Amino acid sequence: MPLQRTIMKPILEKLEHVARKATERAPSPVRRILQRLESAYQARRGPTAPSASSPAPAASPAPAPAPAPAPKPKPINWELRTQAELVDHIEQHYHAGLRRDLPALIDAARAVEREHAAHAAVPAGLSDLLADFFAALDSHMMKEERMLFPVLRTGARGGDIHMPMRMMEREHDDHTDELDKIRELTRNLAAPPEATQAWIALYESLATLEADLRQHIYLENNVLFARAGG
Repeated sequence: MPLQRTIMKPILEKLEHVARKATERAPSPVRRILQRLESAYQARRGPTAPSASSPAPAASPAPAPAPAPAPKPKPINWELRTQAELVDHIEQHYHAGLRRDLPALIDAARAVEREHAAHAAVPAGLSDLLADFFAALDSHMMKEERMLFPVLRTGARGGDIHMPMRMMEREHDDHTDELDKIRELTRNLAAPPEATQAWIALYESLATLEADLRQHIYLENNVLFARAGG
């Protein structure tokens, strides 16, 4: 049977072609009869396979690949950077951040103290503590920026810079003491369950400031000063 179909296929296709031509040339009544016969024949035969000369259906375009996630920046190993690079990073990131953020935190603390004055957990005196802390930090940063950091940028080590670095380290100890006081006054930076969003945001921002300042002090004491003092 497969061989018979193979032999008959070109003959049937030729007959279909002749029949279509005859239908086109026939008078209208005859043409209608031939068209009905052709339709009945095609219905019995079923769908025809596309011939070799028929163009293949256009393939659907492949979906565009999803963009690759951006690579995460590698953490910088500051122990491998120069003293000048360390100083620039400390000034531009940590010093600038403290001067930008602390005044707003002082205002936020004052607003929380005023709005929740009757609450048992209100951090009374926090705004004054932060204001004094900011004044001490700003004085400390100016001493570093005007006297110590210009020398450290040159790569200087030991000698005359040993004493100024020890002074800065003692002030760093004072700063960590202030951070501990903030923790104590704010009950370990834990807002009460009924706290407003402003109160919660204040404590979250103070936690961020604390983490940055501790990292700031670590970089100066354990990387920058340790190298310059060697």
